[in-house]
Amino acid sequence: MKGKKIFVINNGSTSCRIALFEDGELKVKEELFIDSDLIRDMKLIVDQLAMRTGMVKDFLLKENINPSAFDIIVARGGTIPPCKAGAYAVNDLMLNTLLYAPMAQHASSLSCMIGYELGKPFNIPVIIYDAPGSDEFDPKAKITGLPEVSIVPVSHVLNSRKVARDVSELLNIEYEECNFIVAHLGGGISINVHMHGRIVDSVYDDMGPMSPQRAGRIPTRFMTKLCYSGKYTEQEMKRHLSGEGGLTAWFGTQDLRKIEALIDNGDEKAKLVYEAMTYQIAKGIGELAPVVKGRVDAVILTGGCAWSERFTSQIVDRVSYLGPVRIIPGEREMEALALGGLRVLEDLEPAKEYDILPPGYDSLQSFYSKFNIEG
Repeated sequence: MKGKKIFVINNGSTSCRIALFEDGELKVKEELFIDSDLIRDMKLIVDQLAMRTGMVKDFLLKENINPSAFDIIVARGGTIPPCKAGAYAVNDLMLNTLLYAPMAQHASSLSCMIGYELGKPFNIPVIIYDAPGSDEFDPKAKITGLPEVSIVPVSHVLNSRKVARDVSELLNIEYEECNFIVAHLGGGISINVHMHGRIVDSVYDDMGPMSPQRAGRIPTRFMTKLCYSGKYTEQEMKRHLSGEGGLTAWFGTQDLRKIEALIDNGDEKAKLVYEAMTYQIAKGIGELAPVVKGRVDAVILTGGCAWSERFTSQIVDRVSYLGPVRIIPGEREMEALALGGLRVLEDLEPAKEYDILPPGYDSLQSFYSKFNIEG
């Protein structure tokens, strides 16, 4: 019996990662880098579609890989409205939502578009898996003190669920029977709590610790002053908080190794800010423990910052009282996507029909007529 060939596409802001897996084994992996000069004037993400699709096709041609041999194509989920975790078949509604009414302008949205174009001529199924906006929150976790503002779930779902499944195997317990708190520690940080196979709450980067490039939770009384200070436009304020905040704001770099070098050279400010970040991460982990009433099977630290033993040890020192702490550095998004595709091929999980309308539309007809979409 031939192995199942699974092609994975994961677009980021300046790169497109692609990989070919046979069953769960990686066969080919490549990161295609995007020239920032070429996309600087492309105001909409979809403007990059033809260029990025061409790059993927050129790579497959160079490597003599024929898309007709794929059993399934798995794409990183884009900026669609909140949906359940797991697999969704890419269909016209999903594609049109990303084309005409995306929740945000992010390159991840191009992944399923490229996959659809590759797979359609050969009738190959194309899915997304564990989209960033996967929503399995309890309703009370979305309530804020302002009725007009509710919490929209978003976190590093792909990597978080993958490492949670890995740890459940190590513990010899089904993932659906476990309670985990997973902290993804990268350029951005998200911490979420997994209860019996569902991510039911999280602390995202605007509600929790600062990170290498994001400001984290800022008291609203000071945020209001900043926003109305006249120093920043709305877009500049967004960059100030996400992209130019955190370690970047303090030291002009998001590289954790450079901050550690400053500490080693006696920089007291670097030491203080570094310890403040690990302190805030530990607080974020502790904040989620009551969700599962303190019954935590493991705390998991993952992401790029988890490679640093100095960094993780400061967090472990504060949270180990909750339960065992497992450290799984780096990220496993490509593997997570491939295994999601394999679960669908092996009928362990269905690919759900995508039927979620963009916010503001009460019917498919009203959405399609707004943009003169045929369908």
